[in-house]
Amino acid sequence: MAEEQNQHSSGQSSAISSSNSEQEHRQQAQQHHQQPQKKGGGSEKSASKSASIASLKESVISIYDKQYKKLLVIPAAVIIVAAVILLQSYSSTGSFFKKDISLSGGISVSAATDFSEDVALENELSQRFPGSDVGVRKLTQIGKSVGIVVEANIESESDIDAMLNLLSSRLDVNKGELTVQRVGATFGQSFFRQMIIGMLLAFVFMAIAVFIYFRIIAGKWLWLPGVFVVWTAFVDIVCTLAVVTFSGIHVSAAGLAAFLMLIGYSVDTDILLTVRALKGGELKLFDRIRSAVKTGIMMSLTAFCAVIAGYFFAESETIKQIMFILSAGMIFDIIHTWITNAGLLRWYLEKKGMA
Repeated sequence: MAEEQNQHSSGQSSAISSSNSEQEHRQQAQQHHQQPQKKGGGSEKSASKSASIASLKESVISIYDKQYKKLLVIPAAVIIVAAVILLQSYSSTGSFFKKDISLSGGISVSAATDFSEDVALENELSQRFPGSDVGVRKLTQIGKSVGIVVEANIESESDIDAMLNLLSSRLDVNKGELTVQRVGATFGQSFFRQMIIGMLLAFVFMAIAVFIYFRIIAGKWLWLPGVFVVWTAFVDIVCTLAVVTFSGIHVSAAGLAAFLMLIGYSVDTDILLTVRALKGGELKLFDRIRSAVKTGIMMSLTAFCAVIAGYFFAESETIKQIMFILSAGMIFDIIHTWITNAGLLRWYLEKKGMA
């Protein structure tokens, strides 16, 4: 009997162990089945997201291909808004933009101080010296205010002395600690005229170089593609100048130099576009333009990132102004090059049977 009981108990234990092992196998099988389902669900979401991005990309490409004439309305509206801003500034101040003392003449006063109420000081000086274009800006170093600069287009000795006394009182510094720089109005206006003449000459020589280059690569004179390039460079500068005017920035001589640099940035991408469109081999015209867009946008974004970094990390106000003008100009260059110039150039080449 004892042997039978032992056999019976051992049979029960083996049955229980086999049952437990079967349950473990079932749980492992369920886990194996559940894990692929989770991965599959994640992959489905990823695939859906990729499909939506691809669909959006195709939609944008389709609009850029099929509706390129209608897209010309966008840069046209930008140009109109820029023209309105500049004309309004000219009608109210007699100038398209504000000039600092290096271009208009006047006085610049700087002081080493941690004074931070620059806006209030500018309002006070504007009330004290009505009719004078007064500008106040802080000098910063690693985000900390280390000085202040006051500029005003005043030349009268009595007004200058009154301003120095006021600044000495408001900034809590001795009058002898103020650094004063004077620029004569005649000298500033003469320098401004020379800069404008230099920009006009740059445009003329740039246009000549563009027309000759297109003559060489096309084997004949192609006037309209060259006109498109010159027009794009011109509206880039006009729209950027409107942003500067709207922002109330006092343009310095270095700022005008930044506008000269914009001519080079604009022509660079326009030449790329036109050459790809004229010399595309067996590719269709839109495929040639699309190839130019990929290269040109990458070039512009790379330069834009470098300029933005320079703006935020530079401590010199002059460098900040240059970087601000270049960054605004690059944004407008993307619009006018890849919508205006690309659309007009495609329209022209299709009519000429060069697509």
